[in-house]
Amino acid sequence: MPQGPAQEPDTRTLIILAFSATAGVLIEIYDFSIFGFAVASAFSQTFFPTSTPGQALLLSYLTYGAGYPARLLGAFLFGHFGDRAGRKFTFLLSILIVGGSTCATGLLPGYATLGVAAPVLLVLLRLVQGVGLGGEFGGATSLLAEFAATRRSRSFWISLANLGVALGLMASSAVFLMLHRTFATTGWRIAMLLSAIILVPALVARYKLSDSPLFEQLRRRDQLARMPSLAVFRAHAIPIVLLALLSAFQLMDAIVTGTYLVSFMSFAGISLATVATIILVSRIGDILGVLLSGPLADLFKRRTVAYFAIAATSLLSYPFVLAILGGRIRLVTVLQFLIVLFGVGLLHGLAPILAAETFPTKFRYSGSGISFTLAGILGGTIAPLLLVGLVGRDIHANWYYIPIVYACYGAAAMLALLFIRETRGVRLEDLDHAESS
Repeated sequence: MPQGPAQEPDTRTLIILAFSATAGVLIEIYDFSIFGFAVASAFSQTFFPTSTPGQALLLSYLTYGAGYPARLLGAFLFGHFGDRAGRKFTFLLSILIVGGSTCATGLLPGYATLGVAAPVLLVLLRLVQGVGLGGEFGGATSLLAEFAATRRSRSFWISLANLGVALGLMASSAVFLMLHRTFATTGWRIAMLLSAIILVPALVARYKLSDSPLFEQLRRRDQLARMPSLAVFRAHAIPIVLLALLSAFQLMDAIVTGTYLVSFMSFAGISLATVATIILVSRIGDILGVLLSGPLADLFKRRTVAYFAIAATSLLSYPFVLAILGGRIRLVTVLQFLIVLFGVGLLHGLAPILAAETFPTKFRYSGSGISFTLAGILGGTIAPLLLVGLVGRDIHANWYYIPIVYACYGAAAMLALLFIRETRGVRLEDLDHAESS
């Protein structure tokens, strides 16, 4: 007979857990995002000075994109150990890997000093950074979901798994704005090294975490999967693909508005300081969207909120690009805020909710992490490379490819939603019982 649910943790425990998860995710996403800003504004001349401007930009984005397949590898590795050895150790190790690789990138000499070894080392460090970040989503989602499993406000607590993403993006945008005058030369290095300041308290917060009651129950019963990162595909392959297609839209929107449009707006004649300000303002929308996602998901159902977010974002992308080309800065700022609020923030909060309520405890770290990082390849790697290739530097002639990309990703996400079950009201303990029956 299955045991009853574990004793409900008090609110203080959940607050400490949310802070621990958020602090760690913040620093890792800050590192990943600063790398993206450097790709768009600095790496071409630092690491690829012998290429033409167009080729250098494409090589820079290929370097950026390399982090996403590495995240998938990290999701497999950390998912295996997170579902086998426990959430705490893997969650702590991932932040050490990301923080160390980012600081090393900030100290890496350029092409002028090391020659071709410089871009090679840059790619290697990006791969290491990606592997570490691959352990984040699954860990934060699993811990928050399993500690808040019996809470009426469970969706709110789970949505906080991605609050660190929003805060990390905002922190990186703020640093980008402060250092924009020198960012293309030395500012990006300073921004990367600044991550060490946040790394120490984040490590302390992670160290104080404990494994969740639901995971400990499975461990005591000896019901853990032997190879969870592989077994999850045998049991839950279709949900992994569907959740990845849904989150690919959100990650595409995040990368386009936060990284690719730095180049696009610069080609449109908008100053780097203005671009940095627009991005920083839009990050408020990301944070607001995450905080609203849990209550809205309970009020209108998870799938309903997702449909609205995707449709609204796709429709707004058309006037958004036209506003950029017209140099209408206030309208660009408002539209980017709304696009990030709906397409990034709301979906950021929904992603861990849907993942946590789809996979049982024995596969939650693996399934959540793999589906989200697979979405990163579909949205974070493919989308910017597509736009760089299709739009190029002639943005006035080829601007329409941006709303087309939004429409294609939106259609794929909505199609996936048709087959993703509504999870409001699902009990996490019932998922475990169904898996073991």
